[in-house]
Amino acid sequence: MDDSHRIRIPVLAGALAALALQGCVATRNWVREQLDVVNGRIDGTERRLGEVDGKADRALAGLQNLQLERKLVLDMKEGAVFSTASATLTRHAKTEIDRFLKELDESAGGAAGAAAARVFVVAGHTDSTGPEDFNYELGQRRASRVAAYLVGEKGMEPLGVHVVSYGATKPLADNKTRNGRLRNRRIEILVYQERVASR
Repeated sequence: MDDSHRIRIPVLAGALAALALQGCVATRNWVREQLDVVNGRIDGTERRLGEVDGKADRALAGLQNLQLERKLVLDMKEGAVFSTASATLTRHAKTEIDRFLKELDESAGGAAGAAAARVFVVAGHTDSTGPEDFNYELGQRRASRVAAYLVGEKGMEPLGVHVVSYGATKPLADNKTRNGRLRNRRIEILVYQERVASR
């Protein structure tokens, strides 16, 4: 082996090491860029969640001066309210809501402004079958569909109807039994009136 080969081998090894090092640096920079993007998304999500929490706090603060007047629970035991995994209201559910609203109006005795002073909270609940995210979304869609019926078909003031989903977090019965799951798949319509100050 002549001297020129001896010189070329270390030079070649050095060049390969430099290329490998550049590759590592490039890979590290790429990973850092990707982490920056992910961290930006996480920050954005946390900011949005904070905004949602702030809105929920303001909504709850607005309900503090109200008292529960009446409550309707639509569950699967009395008849189908929604088809499985669907947010479409059945005719039975609409009939129950209509009856509830009629009784509510009758209880007010035709008092002027009684309906306008009410606040409706529509809460969606599911059984524990399926993933948590799916149950939350399903409860939200079902509650939103009931709220849309109240506003679109029954002429309620949109600002007086609030929607919330609890998913499977507030069961009424044991999710291990069929009857328990039927009871837990429900929509609750809670009607609040302004609390009258006692003297």
